[in-house]
Amino acid sequence: MLSLGGTMAALGHTVAPDEIVKNSFANYAFENYEIAAYTSLRTLAELAGVNQAADLLGRSLDEEVAMAEWVEVQIVPLTQKFAALSASEEAAKK
Repeated sequence: MLSLGGTMAALGHTVAPDEIVKNSFANYAFENYEIAAYTSLRTLAELAGVNQAADLLGRSLDEEVAMAEWVEVQIVPLTQKFAALSASEEAAKK
């Protein structure tokens, strides 16, 4: 279901001229959604005393945090590259 949501967001951006930038926003939001989900699931596993599941969910949470941090760092250079390419396309049209 989570994957479907991400796919639908990406499809919605295909008609936008800044699709790549908007997809990076959706990726960042999706990663943070997964962080919240894994945090909640890990908490429930801990409350239930299912330590093995809590440990595995903690590892998945760490991976999602790392990915969200990576996506966040990429937004500025991606936006800069998009702006530069858009400007060069506009200059080429003149």
